[in-house]
Amino acid sequence: MKNTSVLGVPISMINQRQLLKMIDDAVRSGQQMTIVAVNARKIVRAIHEPEMKRLLMGYDVFLADGLSVARAAGPMTERITGVDLMEEICRQSARTGAKLFFYGATEENNLAARKKLKTAYPGMRIAGHCNGYEDEDVVEKIRESGADVVFVAKGTPLQEKWIMKHGKSTGSSILMGVGGAFDVLGGKVKRAPGFIQNMGLEWLYRMAWEPKRFQQIPELLEFRRLVKKEKSR
Repeated sequence: MKNTSVLGVPISMINQRQLLKMIDDAVRSGQQMTIVAVNARKIVRAIHEPEMKRLLMGYDVFLADGLSVARAAGPMTERITGVDLMEEICRQSARTGAKLFFYGATEENNLAARKKLKTAYPGMRIAGHCNGYEDEDVVEKIRESGADVVFVAKGTPLQEKWIMKHGKSTGSSILMGVGGAFDVLGGKVKRAPGFIQNMGLEWLYRMAWEPKRFQQIPELLEFRRLVKKEKSR
């Protein structure tokens, strides 16, 4: 798998079908693979925060989580959002038997996401779960569950730090930070319609529903400015 780079942060040149095959191979072989979803805000933070840059560089697969990132990475890069990949892994679990662990969010949203996905993919295997607030023994829970895949929904940078610190101790093959995916899949947060996503305006849609996100605008504008500057060289 080859990587390209956007403002110094790696982005994997891979499509979703290829990645799902890699995930299945890793589960079958017992090898470990860490996956991070890279959006515009994370890239800007990596530019200004050396610790964030170091943290991201420790991962194996870098998803272009956002149309702006995929476009900046070039035509060979497919946009793969964390929530979409998570749902496809659940779909694949129903076929392959891979065991899944849901870690993070509130107990209510964690449960809602599991119920929604189990309804959509009845054959998927849930090894266990733990909310993001009562998690002192979560590593032991994951290890005892025998989970092949762990979805970590604790927000950035907490989920990225947790995976880097505890990933090996879980014994799981796939560790992936999924941010607010449990909230989206469980129905707590409404996702933008497909045509808005295809226009690259999902961020604006989210801001309309969650006004506190307007504070992210300076970072998004800085990302556009820096990408434009880099491409003009």
